[in-house]
Formats: sequence, C-alpha cells, structure tokens
Amino acid sequence: MICPECGTYQPDRAKFCGLCGSPLSQESLVESFLRQAPEEDITLPKHRSPWFYLAVFLILSAALAVLAGAVFLVYRAVGGNRQAGETVEEPEESASRFYDPELGFGFSYPNGWTLEQGFPSGEELASIRVGLTSRKFMEIKVLVLDPVVTVGGLEGIREYLEGEAGEQVRSLGGNLQDSEGDLFTYTRAGGMPSFYLEFEANLMGEDTSFILCYTVGGNYCFRFEGRAPSEEYRSVRPLFWSVIDSVSEEAEAQQ
Repeated sequence: MICPECGTYQPDRAKFCGLCGSPLSQESLVESFLRQAPEEDITLPKHRSPWFYLAVFLILSAALAVLAGAVFLVYRAVGGNRQAGETVEEPEESASRFYDPELGFGFSYPNGWTLEQGFPSGEELASIRVGLTSRKFMEIKVLVLDPVVTVGGLEGIREYLEGEAGEQVRSLGGNLQDSEGDLFTYTRAGGMPSFYLEFEANLMGEDTSFILCYTVGGNYCFRFEGRAPSEEYRSVRPLFWSVIDSVSEEAEAQQ
C-alpha cells in the first residue's frame, strides 16, 4: 500500500509507515489499488428494444394462424363422407318450416330456397321440391310401405328399398357397377332409421352428383333425392343433409 503522508510503498499488512511512522488504514489499501489499476471503460449489457419482442410475437402468431388454417382445410378435404350414426350441424342461416297437417309430417329447409308442392303419382302420398336453383334442388316423396315388407323388419325394408333405389339410379343414368356389397350406407336421420347412397350421372351433358336417402318412420317412408352439378355438390351437400335430418317424427302418428 502507499503511505498517505510520505507516499512511500509499504507492506499491505503494515499498520504504520516504516519511514514517517504515520498510521496506515484499510482506506490506504483501497486508494493504493485504485491508483495502480488501469482505467477501463465499463460496458453494460445491451438490452433489446421492446419492438424486437413485439415483432417476434407477431411473426409467431402469424405462423400459428397459417398452420391452423392448413389443418382445417385438410380436415374439410378428408372429412366429407358421412358415417353411420354421424350427426350433421344445422346450417348457420335460418330455416323455414314446412308442415303437412293431413299426413302429420314436417321438415325444415334453408331460407332463400323455394318450395313447390307437386302432384303425387302411383303410391306416393306427397311430392315436394325444395331448391336453390333449377340445377341444385331436392325432391321429397312420401310413400307408404307395404305391410308385407315391414314384416321382415328393418332388414326386409332395406332389401326392398335397395331394389327401388337401383331402379331409380338406373333411370337417372347412374352406374352401380362400382358398388361392392350392400348398396346402402346405414345412418339415422330425424331420429329414424335411414339408408342412403351417393352416385354420379351425366344429365344433358353435365356431370351431376346425387344423394338418394330413404328414411323410415312407422309405415311411412320418405325418399329424399338431392342433386347438384358435381363441382358444386360438396358445398350444397350439408344443406341436403340438414333437410333430411329435420324430418319430424310426427310421421309415425298417421291419420
């Protein structure tokens, strides 16, 4: 250390200066150290601007949004087929309700669609058509099942309806050669047993997609036949199912 009085160097542990006898203290040691240490600039750690962290957050949020959108599109692309027992959500738009008090049945259809009652033919009890355009529509037929058919239960009804559906598909120019095993897929619509199939046909030079669904309630059988141009079918398909699923079970209470 350095003596504060005479400026001579003294041992660090000395209590008195060996030259002038002045008392030495710990402050003298600190002062000696400061005199010997070279002057250096003290560099503080750098802190990033808050804008940097905001930019990182926005980039990560955008990446997650893009990923979520991609996952949704993949889900929509592969989830188009309806499985047995699957339910269909109602369309967001409000719907109108049709009810036939004489036969005791009803169903809903999207607002903006038109409804026309036709003239039943043969064993039909009612014939109704709802649609958006002349190329996108659904026909609803109400039939009475032969008691002989119902004796065989649901399996007997399915076999009978498969024959009727095959004739309908062929009359529209559809091809059944690609079907393997059972023609129908079983599901439930309006709380009632239902059988459906989907097929393609060419009508007047235009590729058209069809859905043909039979819903059984009591002795009534509802036949839903929806059609749309093939390139538009996927978008209108959920609306077809919303009509099918909305059939009222009051059909079981026959007049």
